[in-house]
This record gives sequence, structure tokens and C-alpha cells, in this order.
Amino acid sequence: MRTRVPADSLVGRVILSTRFQPGAVVGVGLVASLLIPVCVLLGGPIILVSLPLIAVTALADASYALLAARSTSLSRRVLVFEPLAARLSEGAWLIALWFLGAPGWSVTVTGALCWMYVLTRNRARQVGLRELGMITMGERSVRELVVALGFGAAGVIAVAGGGALGEGAVEQWIGGAITIAVTAWMLLAALGLLQLVIVVSTALRND
Repeated sequence: MRTRVPADSLVGRVILSTRFQPGAVVGVGLVASLLIPVCVLLGGPIILVSLPLIAVTALADASYALLAARSTSLSRRVLVFEPLAARLSEGAWLIALWFLGAPGWSVTVTGALCWMYVLTRNRARQVGLRELGMITMGERSVRELVVALGFGAAGVIAVAGGGALGEGAVEQWIGGAITIAVTAWMLLAALGLLQLVIVVSTALRND
């Protein structure tokens, strides 16, 4: 299993020293993501709380990859539920973006593209393509970055625009920023899926 954090790096050593179980960090990341729609519904400066929550999810992802790679007795239950937790996390992000004004169709299409990307990669690994030889634009780390930028922009507008703009204007600005974020996520997911399909097709050309 490829890890995002080298085990001999400072962060890697800290993660390993905590002696957390892989299942525990998966749960922490999921809970952090599920809290994001709540922050969005509360509105105002609370939207900015989404940023550390996404950071916690990203750290949990990196920790899981490292801990799972070093584990000698990884639970089959964790292997089954980790992908489900990841999809639930992304679903929570999309719902939060929709709450902030993202068009429903773009949220739906983005979710479908991510689902197809993950399904394609998992099926490719099942037929023996363990290392696809490239990092695509559809990686989860890219999704986390785009979502963080979107929530960050929405939070800044909610805080800075509260006095200078009317309530309706603030909602419009937030909706515009969030729409840009979802559109960027959707395009990156589509390009990542295309990259993945090309790589898999090339690898399986002789089959």
C-alpha cells in the first residue's frame, strides 16, 4: 500500500508513535467530515471551522494509509468500511456545499464522477494493476484541497462581508464562490477519471 507520509519523516514518526489503530483514525476522519454540514448550517464565522475539520480528515487519511501499511493484522472489517467512510465524508462535503448555494445538478454530477473514479481504480486493482504509475487529478487529496478553498472563501465572505454587504449580497457572493469550487471539483474529477481510464486501458490493451 502506498503511503502519502513517509514512515521515516517527522510526521510519520509522530503518527506511528501514537499507536492508534487504523479503524480509530478512519472513525475520527468520518466524524470530522460529518460535522462540516452542521458548521455550514450555523453559518457566519462558524463556516471557517470547516477548515480544521477538513485538515483533521486529511490527517486521518494519511494516518490510515501509514498505519495500514505497517500493520501486520489489519482487520477485514476496517478494509471493508474504510472506503464507505471515505464516500460518506465526501457526501457530507457535497451536502455542505449544496447548503451554501451550489447547484444541485453540479453536486450530483461531482458525486457521481468521484464514485466512478473510485470504482474504476478499485476494479483495476482487483485485476492486478496495483500501481497505476501516476497520480491523477482525481485523487482524494485534490478533492480535500478544493473543498477547503471553497469553505475558506465562503467563511471569509461571511465574516468580512457581514458589515459591508447586505445579507442577500453576502449569500450571493458565498453562492458564487461555492459554485466555482464545486465546478472546479467536478472538472478535476472528470479529468482524473479520464486519465485513469486511459492508463487502465493502456495497461490492459493486450487482454
